[in-house]
Amino acid sequence: MKRGLERKLLITGAVWNLITALLTIFSYNSWFNRQGEKQLKHADMETMIAGSQMVNNISSIIFIFGLFTLIGALINFLVAVKLRDNKIQKQVMIWVGIWAVIQLLSMDILGFLVYMIAFIIYVAKNKAIRLSNPKVKDAVSN
Repeated sequence: MKRGLERKLLITGAVWNLITALLTIFSYNSWFNRQGEKQLKHADMETMIAGSQMVNNISSIIFIFGLFTLIGALINFLVAVKLRDNKIQKQVMIWVGIWAVIQLLSMDILGFLVYMIAFIIYVAKNKAIRLSNPKVKDAVSN
């Protein structure tokens, strides 16, 4: 069976992750820093020192999350390219399932839907490939 639909869904999900990662790293991170600076502008010295440290820590977490999503997008591009027709690749199935759960935990509903649909189609085609195997056909017919 051809894996074209799964490949397209994985590439779509990877492009979505790439866009969200770049927006997180560049737009959201800088917006958060500006807003933190604006809020701390009129605070007393102790609050300003503690607040600026907290803003820096949260900004680092935002950057790391964006970087994690960017790396996941690159891995998904590679997985989509390496996807083989008429083969059952358990590692691909495991990766797409884990990444779908990560998308759900990060509240990326669109990413979750794309990867979950790809996962379901991949598993369904795996069953069809297994049933098309001559050894399985003989075992089922006996």
